[in-house]
Amino acid sequence: MIDKPKDLKNRIKENFNENRIIVISMLLIWVSVIVFTLFSYSDSLGKVSSGNEFYEHAVELSEGVTVTEIVPIVQDSDVIAFKFATYARKNKGSFDIRVKGLDSDKIYAEKTVKVSSLQDNAFATFRLNEKLDQAVDSKIKITLSSDCEAKQGVGVYYSELSAFENSSFDIDGERYDGDLSLRFLNDSEELSLFYHIVIIWVISAFSLIVLMIFLIKPKYETLFTVIAIVFGLTFWLIITPMSAPDETVHYEYSFQMSNYMMGEKDHLVFDEEYQNYGSFAGHLNVSAAYERFIKKINKPLSLKGKMVRMNNDIEETYHVCFIPQALGITLGRLLKWNMLRTFYLGRLFNLAFYVFCVHIAIKKTPVHKLMFGILATLPVFMQQAASYSYDCYINGLTFVIIAFLMKWMHQDELIDNKEFVIVLIANLMIAPVKVVYGLFTFLFWFVPEKNYGNRKNKIMRTLILTAPTIYQFVALLFPLLFRILRKIFENLFPAAVSAETVDQLISDGIRSWNVEGETYTFSYVMNHPLEALDIILRTIRYGIKNWFYGSFGRALSGDSLILPTYLVHSILGLLVLSILREEEHTGNLFFRFLIISFCVFGGMMIVCGMLISWTEINQEIIADFGGPIIQGVQGRYFSPFLPYLFIIPNNSKIRIPKKFDPYILFAFIVLVFEVVVYVLSYTFMN
Repeated sequence: MIDKPKDLKNRIKENFNENRIIVISMLLIWVSVIVFTLFSYSDSLGKVSSGNEFYEHAVELSEGVTVTEIVPIVQDSDVIAFKFATYARKNKGSFDIRVKGLDSDKIYAEKTVKVSSLQDNAFATFRLNEKLDQAVDSKIKITLSSDCEAKQGVGVYYSELSAFENSSFDIDGERYDGDLSLRFLNDSEELSLFYHIVIIWVISAFSLIVLMIFLIKPKYETLFTVIAIVFGLTFWLIITPMSAPDETVHYEYSFQMSNYMMGEKDHLVFDEEYQNYGSFAGHLNVSAAYERFIKKINKPLSLKGKMVRMNNDIEETYHVCFIPQALGITLGRLLKWNMLRTFYLGRLFNLAFYVFCVHIAIKKTPVHKLMFGILATLPVFMQQAASYSYDCYINGLTFVIIAFLMKWMHQDELIDNKEFVIVLIANLMIAPVKVVYGLFTFLFWFVPEKNYGNRKNKIMRTLILTAPTIYQFVALLFPLLFRILRKIFENLFPAAVSAETVDQLISDGIRSWNVEGETYTFSYVMNHPLEALDIILRTIRYGIKNWFYGSFGRALSGDSLILPTYLVHSILGLLVLSILREEEHTGNLFFRFLIISFCVFGGMMIVCGMLISWTEINQEIIADFGGPIIQGVQGRYFSPFLPYLFIIPNNSKIRIPKKFDPYILFAFIVLVFEVVVYVLSYTFMN
């Protein structure tokens, strides 16, 4: 029930009077964070970047190494940037940068930089003393040097391809082909306008959430619904079109669903205007997309009449998870909106579905509301929800399923028939998409018998709930079981059955699993089990750390936007604090062991699935790995496991009082604000 304006006013006044010092202190901290963060990134925000886009090599800045670049200037630039590598280690010492005008001998910048302040594989900016002017200097000379010990300095990226005309690039006086990873930044009216629109929205909306936390103190389902909407709309704006993983493919699938909805005869065809991806970049946030947003968001629809075929057919995948996006596209087409508006409307409908799922989940679960809410609104979850990705569909349904699991396990009354239908529908929707995520419905066997009324009802209803997952597992594993049995039979009775007879017993679908090709198959794995096991173990050894960090958001955009380490560790720390919060109930040890077992089994299914569907047999071997590894496994594939994994640490001994909830939430808002500004800064330099 929503508070009346008078009641809301009284609540705000009462909370402020009771916690005046705390509220004022938090607001002052919040304002300080905003000012400090924007000042720290002021060199890149709202600017256009130009320069070298190729940088495949790096030279370490250590003692005795001097890197020099003479390059023509870009008019009116007042900031330059380079991409650095820390080699994923903790480096000590510093390096010097000097920028000098070649014609005027002016010193535009001279600075000593601590290498510990730099992020790995990220650009760092350096402000010049004044804007570059071609009338004063046609070229500048950039010198980078360091006194760091070997393997203690950072590397600066460079390319073997020349990005600038009439430039020269030297390392220790020896001329090299190519150029440094140099970028010039200067002001842009369009980017500046986009930046101010976004930052005003972010500061206003995030400030509203801070006030809600300390003055209104709403129920968690209300608070996290608002947070999900605010965060979702923010990432809806700042993650550029086609940047989220596989968004181009998912956009085409969604448009095909829209064609079905509108009765189009050929679902694989759309007007060339809707395939206008100009200014966008696949799997990479680029500032050109922001410029296009400002310039063309209000442009009238102008269909070219030239129909083009899409590259990906939705008939090869599951349809239902693209319905929300398709509804948005269909509405945009009916309203005769241009491609850009229609695209963003499809994203918006996907976000709305996810927000609805989060609201239901937080409302229904009697425990772990804080942890579920923070987890559900992490930047990586919101990025996927505000894109065309069907990860939104999977993640949203996962939260709904675990919320009802928690509710049924801890309630005293009988299970409501409507709730039973909701859970059944959720599992019917998720199991066919990715059966591995439906695996956790087997945890419903832990719901107490009394909540079903009697043992018979529990067995029947739980079998009904798990039936979609059981069916999918049988359909998935049958080809593998058949291959194993066939192999055993052939070894025992080599002359008993001909190859033609065997082929008659195998359907086209099963046979397709066993076709030898460029990737590993069931047949190859069965014939080389030790080799397959070696590849799996090697992949886990080298990938598990990245998968874990990636599952809750180490990388955004198309896994190309790597967040600073301190942000990733801070988010992880908040998740741990949120689950150690005091709760009325904690799960028993066997229940936790089963969750871990399901996560391990599910993880192995993901890894093995990528082995036989994605990994090339004759792949290029990276020396650090010591052999081939499984390709294509990404951290976000493990994200749906997190709601289950993070309930495991909750216990009856280490308990953080609920009175600390507002401060944990405040810290979360601050961290997401930092992420947003970092994403903007990253994008403006691309």
